[in-house]
Amino acid sequence: QRYTWLKATGPLPVRARNLVRTTRPPGATATMRSSQAMLRLMGGLASALLALVAFIGLLTDVLHELVHGHMLRSAHFFAECAVLGASGCAGVLAEIRPLPAVSEYAPYLTRLDGRAMFYLLAGMYVIGRKEEGAQSWIDYLVGLYVLGVAGVGLVFSFRLRGLPPSLSEPALGRDHEMQNAQPQLPPQQMQPAQQLQPPQHAAQPDGGPPMPSVC
Repeated sequence: QRYTWLKATGPLPVRARNLVRTTRPPGATATMRSSQAMLRLMGGLASALLALVAFIGLLTDVLHELVHGHMLRSAHFFAECAVLGASGCAGVLAEIRPLPAVSEYAPYLTRLDGRAMFYLLAGMYVIGRKEEGAQSWIDYLVGLYVLGVAGVGLVFSFRLRGLPPSLSEPALGRDHEMQNAQPQLPPQQMQPAQQLQPPQHAAQPDGGPPMPSVC
């Protein structure tokens, strides 16, 4: 009887649930962008310090070995400084304004997690490069700072995972917005037919006098 009564009365009204839509506060996006801009400045400084370490090594290690005639050790230190210097310059360009060359040859630098891993490896290499002397203290301080930037970058990349590039990479998003904001020029219109130079006279097939062109 209970089943028959429910079937006769029809389905019971269901109370609609209030769908809660999670939205960000108005200032959350601006705060996130400012934090990412600060992180980019920190990354640019870390890359510049890597290039500075390479320049110091070029003056101390490479020239020192050249003076003493150790060509093989000089080549080793030169290759080390070249890799550090090129990596530092590419990191500075990737943090400030990504270039097509950097995106082509080092695509990992265009992502936040890729740059964080790069700083992690570079910091671990630089922090133990020298064992004694003033250069060892410079390498220790630079490596410690680069490792700190790597840690902050890894935390931010974990928190911003799943976001579109316009939010996770503000520089790339700003470039994309600037490209979209540029007005699209219409295709070049065809030139009017009047500018074409028509033949002045057309000769008759039977060899008679030329007739004036209708055009």
